[in-house]
Amino acid sequence: MNITSKQIAELCGVTRGTVDRALNNRPGIHPETREKILRVAEELGYRPHFLAQSLVKGHTKTLGIVLFDIHNRIFSQLFHAFEAEARKRGYIVYLVLSHRDKELELEYINNLLDRRVDGIALLPANFNKKFESLLLRSRTPIVTFGNRLNGPFPYIWIDDKQAIQDSVSFLIQQGYRRLIYISPPLMRKGKENIHVPEQRYNGFIEACEATRDMRFDIIAQKNYLAELETLMDTTDSTCAILCSSDVYALEVLKWLNDRKIKVPEQIGLMGFDNIDVLKYINPAITTVDYNVNEIGTRLADLLINKINNQDIPSETLIAHHVVEGHSVTSMR
Repeated sequence: MNITSKQIAELCGVTRGTVDRALNNRPGIHPETREKILRVAEELGYRPHFLAQSLVKGHTKTLGIVLFDIHNRIFSQLFHAFEAEARKRGYIVYLVLSHRDKELELEYINNLLDRRVDGIALLPANFNKKFESLLLRSRTPIVTFGNRLNGPFPYIWIDDKQAIQDSVSFLIQQGYRRLIYISPPLMRKGKENIHVPEQRYNGFIEACEATRDMRFDIIAQKNYLAELETLMDTTDSTCAILCSSDVYALEVLKWLNDRKIKVPEQIGLMGFDNIDVLKYINPAITTVDYNVNEIGTRLADLLINKINNQDIPSETLIAHHVVEGHSVTSMR
């Protein structure tokens, strides 16, 4: 049974206003009366109605963050950094996972709004005007990351297109002249928001087409390993596999190891994201690092500043760089 301030007032023989002053340490109350009220409240296990108090104050000190999943370590690392910064600033975080389901994402956003969160950090799967209109009508501060929206929503991530172009340039510098690009999310084009995979794809195409005598193939399907087997030539040591995420690069590495195909002696391999588990992998995988912990921390900072009506940039791009491992080799 929940004890109310009204019940405490009746037990102590005082008004609810007096109980409120005692519980919130406000002046205008006799010390003995304050002590009595606090003692009774503690004995009865009284807890204030946080949501009701929050609505009166105009804020709940809660944030929502919408992620696709936490199977990909890039998302779980980002969440931990986001939550740590939010907690440091006095906020509690609701985490919801959309699983790239547009209807589920919408349902969760409405649930967060019903809980009167002060702001939402959003990795959107939706991408239409109706969805953006809903977000704007909510009048709730929102900061997006990863996938973009067209509306006036602040955004933080990296320059994905440039990052992939830098990856291709790095592989070319090492002497590779044939690239196989693996990006299964591209198969969802037109069905959901795939801004990040599209930017990486565009960067790959432009970089390859601008390079003389470069041969390349694109694998954009769920069963990418089966397609890889048909395209790969293990006698061509100038061939490298570039994956749009370390998750795929790790699957490819296991697949190659199972077939006794040596990396990088027979084929090069490069990932993207520099997830934390790569430190346990042999050979060490060359990848693109963009300090996802910084993104998570800055995301929370931007959102809280927006909640507090501070001006924040419309776009924040975090620096990236290639981290060289041993899964590619120099043939220069």
